[in-house]
Amino acid sequence: MTFFSPALDDRIRHLQVQTLYKHAPGVYVSNFLNALLVVVVMWPSGVSTLALVIWCACMYLLTAFRSVTSWYYWRDAEREKPAHITKWQRLFTGSGLLSGLLWGLAGFLFYLPEDGGIYQAFIVIVLLGIGGGGMAFTSSHLPTFYTFFSMLMFPLIIRILMVGGVPHMVMGGMIVIYYFVFIFFARNVNQIFLETILMRFDNLELVDKLTHEKEEAEKANITKSKFLAAASHDLRQPLHALSLLAGALAERIQYKEVKDIVMKIRAAVVALENMFNALLDISKLDSGVLQPCIEEFSLRTIFERIENDQRPEAEKKGLKFEVCDCGNVLVSSDSILLERILRNFVSNAVRYTQAGEVVLSCEKKGDMLEIIVRDTGIGIPQNYHGKIFDEYVQLDNAERNRNKGLGLGLAIVSRIARLLGHEVHLESKEGEGSTFSVKVPCREGVAVNGPVQTMLPEFSKDLHKLVVLVIDDEVAILEALKVLLGGWGCDVILAETVEQARQALQSRELKPDAVIADYRLRDGINGVEAIKAIESMVGYDLPAILITGDMEVNLKNELSEAYRVLHKPVQPARLRAFLKFVQNSKLDAVAGEA
Repeated sequence: MTFFSPALDDRIRHLQVQTLYKHAPGVYVSNFLNALLVVVVMWPSGVSTLALVIWCACMYLLTAFRSVTSWYYWRDAEREKPAHITKWQRLFTGSGLLSGLLWGLAGFLFYLPEDGGIYQAFIVIVLLGIGGGGMAFTSSHLPTFYTFFSMLMFPLIIRILMVGGVPHMVMGGMIVIYYFVFIFFARNVNQIFLETILMRFDNLELVDKLTHEKEEAEKANITKSKFLAAASHDLRQPLHALSLLAGALAERIQYKEVKDIVMKIRAAVVALENMFNALLDISKLDSGVLQPCIEEFSLRTIFERIENDQRPEAEKKGLKFEVCDCGNVLVSSDSILLERILRNFVSNAVRYTQAGEVVLSCEKKGDMLEIIVRDTGIGIPQNYHGKIFDEYVQLDNAERNRNKGLGLGLAIVSRIARLLGHEVHLESKEGEGSTFSVKVPCREGVAVNGPVQTMLPEFSKDLHKLVVLVIDDEVAILEALKVLLGGWGCDVILAETVEQARQALQSRELKPDAVIADYRLRDGINGVEAIKAIESMVGYDLPAILITGDMEVNLKNELSEAYRVLHKPVQPARLRAFLKFVQNSKLDAVAGEA
């Protein structure tokens, strides 16, 4: 247990309460829209219309009261004083309890066991989505989250168990498990929040201390970053499973009302993933945990991966996407960190360009290669050029939409560039687009070709019964991948160990077309060793993906270029792109033999 001094405790309490009220507008808008959605969907269900109207009116009145409370909070000049902190915290927690109770009553009153399933599914999905969102918004202050989440879930659980019958008893049990998993998840997020705050206060106080005290503080920062790295692996597991299951669920839901809610859940999961990853990356870069591994390599593979991942989004927006063919030029850098810089530039260009083009190119300048990302997007005002690489700076996001990130991407780029000793340059004019570039050393005398445009094949829904072997020691992730890949037409073989994989392949007399393996498996075996064991068994090299929660750069030293590395949580689209590539290669091979 962590103990704080009274003064420091008040400062932490103030930041906790401030965080609650900072997230409050999103909570209130969500309550307003979801309450209206519940009324619209449940109106023809047979539920008492009077009950619906009264419930919705109570929800709107409570939301209005909470909005007014937030308005007064931000105008309280003394809100940092202990007495005021306590007052505002109690108001938020109390109103949150009432909000949770109202949503819980919706679960109790509007759960219809005789409706054939659609209205049951709708109410359950709404409440689970609101519970997940509440965890993201309120876990900075556990009492608030506990009261809200308990009032939200218990009436629904009681109602389902009252219905009786095996399906409802199983569903009730699953929701109870969901309740405790999210309680555990919220505690971990809250611990990271408190550790991060404490780290910041420590650093501010260490500015005025002697040199040897500062050195001791830096060691403490490294220890805390290692704690975050260790915690991140456990936190990424449920996020990874949740992302895969949300993707699978979105493809199976046919009812528009429910599908809209599932898409909102997916958007919330993606926003949570992005915030989580960005905050961890900033922490590791600031602490000095990440160390670059400089080597010579070709840009071709990096460009191909970025194009493969970003072209679908660009074409979805109607953008022209050009990628330069850099020939055989070799650059000297850290391939993973340089790719991170370029991915950030390209993803920002696609995100902030509504019409026109995005170009990824390179230009030889003496013994340096300038890698350039140019777009015709919104551009950056001149007065922002010196600020755009700072933390939490965003353009075109005054509403603080978390789907657009936290404003940490370019801050991470700036830190990586300093770590690598690379020069990053920006040219931009508001309304006319932007050009971001980074200069890296390259081998002299290697020619660079001009821009060419390559079209990638479109996805099809049927993956032609690809045999995919999945090796992971987490049962939840195995089941999630089985549902997701099976929905795409794959023949999925699941295994928790290499030995199980061998037995499954032998018993079914199958050879896999591709392997998806977790990096850390049981008994000290890693995913690379597992894939090589399967390749030895079948007698040929297999296309494979390694999925890992380890973000350390030196992980690449253990990997073959034949294995692509994806970090948890993995978006289903990236798995589908990989399997589509495997499918096309398989079809080409068959056509060649014919």
